[in-house]
Amino acid sequence: MAYTEREARKLVVEAGRRLLERGLVARTWGNISARVSDTHFIITPSGMAYDTMTEDHLVLVDGRDGSYQGERKPSSERGIHADAYRLRPEVNFVIHTHQDMASVCSTAGRDLTADHPLLGGRVPCAAYGLPSSKALRRAAERVVAGYPDSPAFLLRSHGALCLGRDMEDAFAVSAALEEVCARQIQSVLDTPSLPARIPDYGESVLEGDAFRLMIGERERIFSLDEARLPPAAALHAAIYRAGLGKAVLHVRDRDVIAVSASRRPLRPMVDDLAQIAGADVRWAPPVPGRVVRALRGRNAVLLPGAGALCVGPDREEAEAVSHLLKKGCLARRFADAVPGCRPLNRMDALFQRAFYVTQYAKRKG
Repeated sequence: MAYTEREARKLVVEAGRRLLERGLVARTWGNISARVSDTHFIITPSGMAYDTMTEDHLVLVDGRDGSYQGERKPSSERGIHADAYRLRPEVNFVIHTHQDMASVCSTAGRDLTADHPLLGGRVPCAAYGLPSSKALRRAAERVVAGYPDSPAFLLRSHGALCLGRDMEDAFAVSAALEEVCARQIQSVLDTPSLPARIPDYGESVLEGDAFRLMIGERERIFSLDEARLPPAAALHAAIYRAGLGKAVLHVRDRDVIAVSASRRPLRPMVDDLAQIAGADVRWAPPVPGRVVRALRGRNAVLLPGAGALCVGPDREEAEAVSHLLKKGCLARRFADAVPGCRPLNRMDALFQRAFYVTQYAKRKG
């Protein structure tokens, strides 16, 4: 049952909005497609946020050679979708996400036991490959071909691939996978203990030569020219004076605090953290000069026992850094508890960071 092109466009947009509401996708990450014939499918474009996407933005792709129609470039991972449709004639809808819990579980690099009726008892895990690479496509193709009855797959240190006979089927598989992965993580991790008192360094946005700092429910405006600032304001001012961003958020999530307390650099366990935050996230005491040095070439810095500061060119990007840092710290704690997990290769992390900064971040939206 292939969809008509009009039906496919409508359903892909709807799926993106629903996945966004459920927290299974964020901003521009992941991709969604629907089959329209034995050879063609509709897929989301590269670098466009789900909340602004319309039917006209979607791209018709020929699965035989990857060619496409229209001005917009389709997802760079369209080959994975093409292989899924070629290998699984019953599949009419494909969802690839970087959903949090599945991404964390994927870092173990092994199949997941899945006690859920929709998942068939087992979720195979594909070997690692850089995003959009031939290696990732081949790894995904191998597991899809090797497990013809499985509707869900983990992609190591990357995300998940979910297949369905229709949109509802694929959406249900994605939600079921996240549920199973959350249970798996809970089974191996204890709730981290937190310091008795955690300072609040607040959040701010730069507005010209001043910034608006919110700590708790109190808001104050500070000028970058002020010589004497309160400690929290001094941190934000130093970041802005160094030209490192225009929005700063203090993250006090439990997993981030637990990882920050180790006073170790955080090496990314998953691709998207390396892309948006840096090839590693360093730690620094809450001293302006030290924080600025630790942030060079990065968008986050760990504050020992106090969480992290996340920085972006705007609030939206700072919030995205915050989201992925939380996932990255959960992945780090999971890796400490589960044998076989390993961080990304340093060169792979550096490559992804460079690509994101120079290419992807400039075309998002």
